Amino acid sequence: MTEDRATRQLEPESVPALPSRGSLLAPSRDVVLRLAVHLAVWAPFVVGVVEDVRLRWRPVGDGAAIAVRSWDSLTAYGPLVGQASRLAYEVYDPGPLEYWLLAIPVHVDPRYGELWGAALWCMIAASLAIEAARSALGGLGGFIGAAVILGILAWYPGIALHPFWNPWFGVMFFLAVLAASWAALSGNRRWWVVLVVAGSVASQAHLMFALPSVALVVLTLAVGLVDSLRTKSGYRWVLAGLIIGAGCWVAPFIQQVTGRRGNLAFLLKGQGTGPVSGAAFGLKTLTASIRPPPLWWPASNRLHQLPALQRIADRPAGFAVAALIVIAAVLVVAVRPLRSRRLAALAAISLLVSLAALVTYSRIPAGNTGLSALNYLDVITFPVGVLAWLVVGSAVVLAGRRLISRRPAWAAAPGTPSAAPRAGWAARIAILAAVALIAWWSVRAVAQSEPARAAPLAAMVSPASQRVEHALPPQQIALFISEQRSLVSVLGLVWALRADGYRPLVSHRDARELGSAYVFSDQPVPQVTLYVRGDRVRVRVVRPGPRYRMPRASAGVGT
Repeated sequence: MTEDRATRQLEPESVPALPSRGSLLAPSRDVVLRLAVHLAVWAPFVVGVVEDVRLRWRPVGDGAAIAVRSWDSLTAYGPLVGQASRLAYEVYDPGPLEYWLLAIPVHVDPRYGELWGAALWCMIAASLAIEAARSALGGLGGFIGAAVILGILAWYPGIALHPFWNPWFGVMFFLAVLAASWAALSGNRRWWVVLVVAGSVASQAHLMFALPSVALVVLTLAVGLVDSLRTKSGYRWVLAGLIIGAGCWVAPFIQQVTGRRGNLAFLLKGQGTGPVSGAAFGLKTLTASIRPPPLWWPASNRLHQLPALQRIADRPAGFAVAALIVIAAVLVVAVRPLRSRRLAALAAISLLVSLAALVTYSRIPAGNTGLSALNYLDVITFPVGVLAWLVVGSAVVLAGRRLISRRPAWAAAPGTPSAAPRAGWAARIAILAAVALIAWWSVRAVAQSEPARAAPLAAMVSPASQRVEHALPPQQIALFISEQRSLVSVLGLVWALRADGYRPLVSHRDARELGSAYVFSDQPVPQVTLYVRGDRVRVRVVRPGPRYRMPRASAGVGT
């Protein structure tokens, strides 16, 4: 009772919420509605997996690299860092948690395990986000969480089609980070443990989620400690989160201590000394996230469809400054006079994530690959913009309710029957219909997405791997492809052979995505060269000898 009073002392009235259990509907009907919300966010991922299987998808490019490193997670070659980053050479995303989560699926089903395994984990992250939002705001919070998830899937159907790609895998857990932080800041401190796990997965999957995730973990911990100190309610939730967090980050810290160059230290120092996008670009991106129509609105031209991020350059930077001021003002007003803890928590999350996104977009190295090659970074603009809109909209609704509640007592006719039951039914039906509509929109977007561009390159992987299998039994080999068509095909072939028991070694350039354990440096192993011309593949095998000798390359940043 003491903890409950302390949790709600800022919140005599708050944003209107649908009760998760009450007299308006029987508990069984509430369970049905709750399950329907979860099924709605699962549907796009199920459709995406079915569509990929129908098109006979197989891992190539980054997907193949993720599959290889996930496979190696259960071997002596287990990776200690994440995917190779495009922001700088020999720099990697913070950690291998995604590989750990996909290790069993790829071993159980080498062909499709990465696909359905990633989809399953993304569905779990979506459900965690819904339940956390529900913990913060009741049934209405669950509906809002589902709508946000379905909205980002409709905007970026590739998340459901290729959930294994680390930016898409990370964004689903980042949504869980936002919801878990809201639940914990609203007083349900046990969600901090979920926040630590989801934040670790998101941060290690891609660097763009690291700063906001770490900031939310620290903020939520600080607020929770203050609450626990005031109510003397215990600190088991802190101990559980710290232990689990240490387990999540043990591999990156081992690499930091034992590696030739510590990856975490390099990431903390920055991505290089060259030119960066700058604060003006960061502010303009923040404007594009929030100002109507935002970048992610269906009628707006999306960032990832535009060359050189030109539409970002057209946005005024001053609007972002004004938006940050408004969100900060809502935070102050939520504490007093509105005294709404849930609104204050939502405003604090929005402000912190917006500032973290501003720093992230301001520090993009502009000289390594060019901003046009990093357009997928716009995915974080969706939660930034939606959070800002939710904060302002909730503040308006809550202030309106407070004004209405202060009307004179004679304004309501005595004996008038309450319309609450009818309003509760109408609200439930309306919100559930809205979620169903967005779910249909998301499923339709996923089903109508064009097949991956890598499909022609994936088609040559199967016959090429079969040629190698006919020429040599499973063993360590040096693998070369005659034509310089793409790293996509090289990585796809490496995965196909790795799953069949081979251990392919490739050039230092091609091994950047795989780690130093896959670099060929004159080992006495059979050297296999594939000559690809159209759909025709010819294999040449050279037994150990001096031919095709390559210069010894540096080892990179660990495995």
